[in-house]
Amino acid sequence: MPLEGGRLGVFGDVSQAAEAVRALRSEGMEVRAATPAPFPELVAALERPISLIGLSTLTGAVAGGALGLLLAAGGSWAWPIVVGGMPIVSFPAFLVIVFEMAVLVGALTNFVGLLAICILGRKRRGVPFDPRFTRDRIGIFVPGGGIRAEQLLLQRGAEEVRDVA
Repeated sequence: MPLEGGRLGVFGDVSQAAEAVRALRSEGMEVRAATPAPFPELVAALERPISLIGLSTLTGAVAGGALGLLLAAGGSWAWPIVVGGMPIVSFPAFLVIVFEMAVLVGALTNFVGLLAICILGRKRRGVPFDPRFTRDRIGIFVPGGGIRAEQLLLQRGAEEVRDVA
């Protein structure tokens, strides 16, 4: 998918980049960012919605733990073996199985949820690639941004602003 034209600002400081994003969004401009890490201040300034992957993983882990408990208790009730007067269903002995099933089903649910989001998710247009954005710089891209976008980026501390055709 080809990128449309706009202005690309390069920042070295996260707080300056977040301030630039806030200023650009207050002017009604669309803003995209490329960062080497997910900086919370910048994510908050972009106002991106929180992903549901964590909730799906927690749901899968709880379901997996319940399934592990049902599996272990069901196996003990189906084939009862009395050992040393201990009860047939002994929950402390099942904790390892419950934990392992919670981790297994939670991880699988996480993978399936991530795969579904990647395949079914909306197509996002990105930011023009610059290798600095994978190391130590932050790129703020304003699609269709004109002189006003360039001024706001420079006022907020951009090291470089360039026109992307």
